[in-house]
Amino acid sequence: MKSLTTKLILGLLLSLLFTLPSLGDSYKTKVHKMIEQNSTIEPFTLNEQFGKEHTLENMPKLLICSFGKDTGVLISNYFNAQDTDYLAKYNVKLMADVSSVPSLLRSTFILPKIKKYNFEILISTDSKFSELFPREEDKLTVLKLENGVVQETIFIRNEAELKEIIEG
Repeated sequence: MKSLTTKLILGLLLSLLFTLPSLGDSYKTKVHKMIEQNSTIEPFTLNEQFGKEHTLENMPKLLICSFGKDTGVLISNYFNAQDTDYLAKYNVKLMADVSSVPSLLRSTFILPKIKKYNFEILISTDSKFSELFPREEDKLTVLKLENGVVQETIFIRNEAELKEIIEG
């Protein structure tokens, strides 16, 4: 009897395990749509590196998104070398996705490093939110916006391209 109960519970758990990811996928595709050209980015709220909550209601001209270590280094090197008013001057907001990093590593290594930046960066710890943004491996995603509507998506890999997108 005990063996039968154990097998039933194990079977239920396994079926639940294989059912939940598909429910999550259908939720994502039915409720949220990946950001693409001509789509409107709805206001969203993220914390910056010091934990202060920011709601983006009026979207910037450029939203620059980092999805990995290499692009994080690119952002760090470029923006730490700029004046403190650089982001505001060019109407740019920065976002870093750290959702794939375990929270212990995030709080022990990544956030302390990001707190040393002399510029503001919004931090996404929600993989469902971050998955809405287009990306290419080892490249920054730059969304050119007009009144919150995506006019163009550009993927860049170096400081020269980043400077051209922002200042050009």
